[in-house]
Amino acid sequence: MKTIVTGGTGFLGRAVVESLEYLGASPVALGRSDGDLKDLATARRLVADADLVIHLAATVGGVGFLKSNKTSAYYENLTLGFNVIEACRSGDVRRLVLIGTPCSYPAESPLPLQEGAIFDGLPVGDTGPYGLAKASVSHLANHLLLPCGKDVATFIPANLYGPRDNFEPARSHVVASLVRKAVVNSRQGTGYFEVWGDGSATRDFLHVDDAAETIAQAVLSETPFHGETFNLASGEETSMKVLSEIIAEAVDPAMTVVFDPEKPCGVTRRMMSIDKARVRLGFRPRIALSDGIRDTVRWIERTDVWKSWLPARVRKAA
Repeated sequence: MKTIVTGGTGFLGRAVVESLEYLGASPVALGRSDGDLKDLATARRLVADADLVIHLAATVGGVGFLKSNKTSAYYENLTLGFNVIEACRSGDVRRLVLIGTPCSYPAESPLPLQEGAIFDGLPVGDTGPYGLAKASVSHLANHLLLPCGKDVATFIPANLYGPRDNFEPARSHVVASLVRKAVVNSRQGTGYFEVWGDGSATRDFLHVDDAAETIAQAVLSETPFHGETFNLASGEETSMKVLSEIIAEAVDPAMTVVFDPEKPCGVTRRMMSIDKARVRLGFRPRIALSDGIRDTVRWIERTDVWKSWLPARVRKAA
């Protein structure tokens, strides 16, 4: 049974591949060097002969990246998704697992966010085009693949974090971005790090391993999903202020946090319901946010990845 993971060399992709291997599978991890999935012929060549496909490849980054790249975030993710769907439709694939985003939820959706609210309205704001593309891909997969007898499931992870995250400033999500700022400022002795917004915005954070284990178990399951969508989250609402304090404590307890309310921070509040995943999949997040942040900081220190983040003069001194 051939299992393919598009975006399998990325942050979540690597964790999913490792979880699949732990479960006895031998997945094929596709990265950019294997071919451009935005080309339909390439997508067919890479994907069509698989039995199971997990589609993780995406053009994505934090709020700043999505604000500056609204057109490409929409067009490229829609194109990637359509090509993978078409390759599955015309090939041997019997199940496609898609990875969605909380950005797909309409702004007026009540909290905690429940899967059925995805199509109650349109996503808005700086992340809206990305969210719309991802929701459209799931909708399209259900319309094109289910009538062909091919199974589809969509998983919507909360804000993921953990070791091996993408810490590049232009592409990093909120936890990775703040951890990098804190580590760099700590090494430079500034005594503080800056957080966009006033600290009141909230998010739902999930360790990458908790998401990856559930996704891997689901794709290998014999139970059909019939196009259903599942949130994967902590089910807890955490403010940027609390997150920043946890990061400061893990990096350097003497550091202070400075907020910049003039900078964008995305939607005001976000928390996701995990009732459906808990009942249907037995999903139970096991890694607490404070433990996961400490784990991430220890990985950064152990691998010395932080040294590449410093200016050259500081790096030499370190």
